[in-house]
Amino acid sequence: MLKWILIVFTVLASSAGDILCAKGMSEGPELQDFRPAKIGRDLGYIVTRRKVILGWMFYALSFFSLLGLLSVAKLTVAVPATALSFVIDTIGARFILHEHVPWKRWVGVICVTAGVVLAVRTHPKPPALTRPAGAGYASVHPGQDQASHNHPGAHGFHD
Repeated sequence: MLKWILIVFTVLASSAGDILCAKGMSEGPELQDFRPAKIGRDLGYIVTRRKVILGWMFYALSFFSLLGLLSVAKLTVAVPATALSFVIDTIGARFILHEHVPWKRWVGVICVTAGVVLAVRTHPKPPALTRPAGAGYASVHPGQDQASHNHPGAHGFHD
């Protein structure tokens, strides 16, 4: 349960950071000049934008949440699950930032969602394999070798 809470929190915090930074940066002039003198002014502009600063805070929350997630989930589950931020970002871009989202991008959102489901879906454990016990058979369970089951200390030799 904790794993899923952390996945949702990480995705939502990351997406909030993306949307806030995009909104904050779109409210000012476009950054085009990367000469040293101009970069200083641009950095001054960036660090004074409230939405951008709030976006950084959400990025930090997302980062620490991801660290927590990695402590309770395998990397092969945690990272693909966070790809859902692409889905939330696209929905946020459309309905919060009022961006036009072409239909091909929506198809991509569906594909990403399907990929996340496939990547993080837990599979039930397969039933334990056992051989029938009876005449000529010994019951052996996975993780147990036949020699130690039939004759402890026999080291694999049978009478």
